[in-house]
Amino acid sequence: MLTKRWWQLGIGLLVGLASLSWGYAGSANTVGFEVAPIPSKYQVGKAAAYYDLKLEPGQTTTLAVKVTNTSTQEITVHTGVATATTNPNAVVEYQATTAGKNIDAPAKASQLITTKSDKLTLAKGTSKIVSFKVKMPIHKYHGVVVGGLSFLKKAAKQQSKSAMAIKNQYAYSVAVVLHGDHLFTKNRLTLGKIDATQNNGYNQISLALENRTAAFLNQVKTDVKIYSRGGDTVRYKQVNQHGQIAPNSIYNLPLRVGRDALKPGKYTAKLSVTSKKQHWTFSKDFEITSDRAKQLNKTAVIDDHINWWLWIGLGLLAILLLLIAWYIHRKQQKIKRLEAQLKDKQ
Repeated sequence: MLTKRWWQLGIGLLVGLASLSWGYAGSANTVGFEVAPIPSKYQVGKAAAYYDLKLEPGQTTTLAVKVTNTSTQEITVHTGVATATTNPNAVVEYQATTAGKNIDAPAKASQLITTKSDKLTLAKGTSKIVSFKVKMPIHKYHGVVVGGLSFLKKAAKQQSKSAMAIKNQYAYSVAVVLHGDHLFTKNRLTLGKIDATQNNGYNQISLALENRTAAFLNQVKTDVKIYSRGGDTVRYKQVNQHGQIAPNSIYNLPLRVGRDALKPGKYTAKLSVTSKKQHWTFSKDFEITSDRAKQLNKTAVIDDHINWWLWIGLGLLAILLLLIAWYIHRKQQKIKRLEAQLKDKQ
């Protein structure tokens, strides 16, 4: 009975981690290497393509991943461990990122999982086993602690005709889920800081959604509306669907304003969030200062919008002035003809 229950939980987490893609033979031609996790005896779901483990408090175990060089030359692969985060596209990241942040986590996967093989060199066509040690916290915790084992190959720099260096990186991640005492069925979600930001030259308003529970949020839908404070006119709006938020992570939801310049002022954000049967609504005031708007607009991609009504009005005014000028000219010509006729009669 217990085995069946953990099997069902494992299948549920497999669905939750469906966004993690695996590249084996299909992508080996371009990436140049592949990874294959060797199943652990503590695996909850035996069919899972990631580590889905149930261990006791304080227990240790070793995970083994086979790395194979599928290229025709020697390569160097760097390994690492990261705590799972959520990127701005509402996708769970299993590699270390500068954007991802965590909050209220019972433990960090990057501290529970370690390896002595932070770098390995592989001759063409050869394989090596990389070991990772897992040591569970001494104290029990509820929910799941999630992280990833990363394998990164840095490609050589290539010189283009413009002498610009192009450097690509190829990486795989193997997710690791460490089960606690029991799983949560409800999440605590809060709305943190709202701020005007910029990404790749485009202005946006970032809303920090904080998943304070050690459980995934799946099938996330967000509906954001930004109002001028005290008003009922929607200034900006956006709907996102099919997102996922990692346990104990902060999802900086970007409301993209496109090519419009940010306008300083006081605003109110109203946000609705749905994850399967869970639902939250938030309302929060924030301000975009003149200095902040000027700073971002200076480097942003902005369209200079044409005020068509102004130009139509100016066009109509020009036509009216031309008609008046024509009318006055015609009147003056008529007066001159009458004066000429009077002189002829005299």
